[in-house]
Amino acid sequence: MYGITDPNEIEEGIKAIEIDDNCVEIMEDVPETLKALKRQGYLLGIITDTALPISVKLNWFEKYGFGNLWDSIISSKEIGVRKPSPLIYHEALSQMGTKPEEAVFVGHKATELQGACSVGMFTVAFNYEKKSKADFYIDRFSDLLEIPLLTLQGNKK
Repeated sequence: MYGITDPNEIEEGIKAIEIDDNCVEIMEDVPETLKALKRQGYLLGIITDTALPISVKLNWFEKYGFGNLWDSIISSKEIGVRKPSPLIYHEALSQMGTKPEEAVFVGHKATELQGACSVGMFTVAFNYEKKSKADFYIDRFSDLLEIPLLTLQGNKK
């Protein structure tokens, strides 16, 4: 999937990813904000580029009390494409039963935000690269609770 074919390099890459996966820190306000959005009736989904099973990420989230909030989980490992491929965003929208103009994508990489925008999703940049372009920028994850997410959707051109 990542263009690596040498079995030794694949094994080394998986080990490096596993080491990284054991060093995960959840950013401030994330669990509380996600729980609040869920209480407000929002559908929540994950679109993740990963070489490991999604169960690894769900274990992190469960550890911090928000592993059971997800209505959709799309993994590059399972679907066979990575962000910014339109296919990965369309699959998430299909699982949620929503149209692009009804969805908000929160991301940090310029390419993933562009991918979401290209399929018609509203974009919010958080903890973002300087070159990222989005419809809205937030400094704290809890700022999601302050922006009128779905009403902004109707104003998108």
